[in-house]
Amino acid sequence: MSPPSNQAQTPAQRDAVRPLTTVALPNLEITLQAADILRNLGVPPDTAPPPDLVRQIGKLLREAKGHLRPAGAYSIYLPGAWTARSFEIGGCTIAGNVRDVFKGADRIAVFVATAGDEIERQVKMRRDAGDASAGRILDAIGSWAAERAAEALVTQMGAHLGPGESFTARYSPGFCGMELSEQRTLFRLVPAGAVGITLLPSLFMQPLKSISGFIGLGPRSAVGVHLSPCELCPLTGCHMRR
Repeated sequence: MSPPSNQAQTPAQRDAVRPLTTVALPNLEITLQAADILRNLGVPPDTAPPPDLVRQIGKLLREAKGHLRPAGAYSIYLPGAWTARSFEIGGCTIAGNVRDVFKGADRIAVFVATAGDEIERQVKMRRDAGDASAGRILDAIGSWAAERAAEALVTQMGAHLGPGESFTARYSPGFCGMELSEQRTLFRLVPAGAVGITLLPSLFMQPLKSISGFIGLGPRSAVGVHLSPCELCPLTGCHMRR
C-alpha cells in the first residue's frame, strides 16, 4: 500500500512512515566454526564426525574465507496500527503471526544480510567439476555465513537499545505463518541495494545466501531475550535448532 499524503497525516503517522534510522554495513565481521558446518550438514552434535570430513571442512573453511563478503542493512521504524495478524510500518502493512513474535516491542527493525555471491560461484565450480562433497560443504559454509552475517547485523543494532531493552526473535517471510510474498513489502522498507541484495521475481534473493526479516526492539521486561528464531519454532528435533 502507498503511504498517505503528508497533508493528511498526523505527526504520529508521519513517524510511523519514516524510519527512525537506516544503516548499511558492507563489511560485517563473522566467525565460522567447523562445528557449525557439521550441524548444517546434519551431523548430530553428540556424534563423533568422521576425521576425514572434519579435515575437509577445515580446509574448505580456510579456502572459503576469501570468497565470503558478509554485509547487511537495516531500517528501524515505529510501528503504527497493530492487530493479532498484522502491523503497519513505513506506510506498509505486514501480515503474519506478529502478536506472538513481537509482543512488547515498541520499534521494529527491517533487515537484510548476505554472505555475498562469490561463495555460490565456488559451489557451482566444485559441482561442475564433479566434486559433489566439496560443493555440499561449501554450500553449507555459505548458508551458515549468511546466518552469522544476520547475527552480526543484529549485534550492530544493539547500539539502538536503551538500558533495560532487548530484542524479540527474528521473523522472516516464509516462516511460521508469514507468507513468502511479504518479501516484496520488506524490500520496500530497507535499502537492500546498498549492500548488493536484490529480490528476484521468484521471491528468492540474489545473492542466494542471504537472509531477510524483521526483529522487534523494546523493554526486556516485555519482550524477554530472544536472539534465535528457533525459540518460537515447534520443530524441536530440527538439527539446525540453535
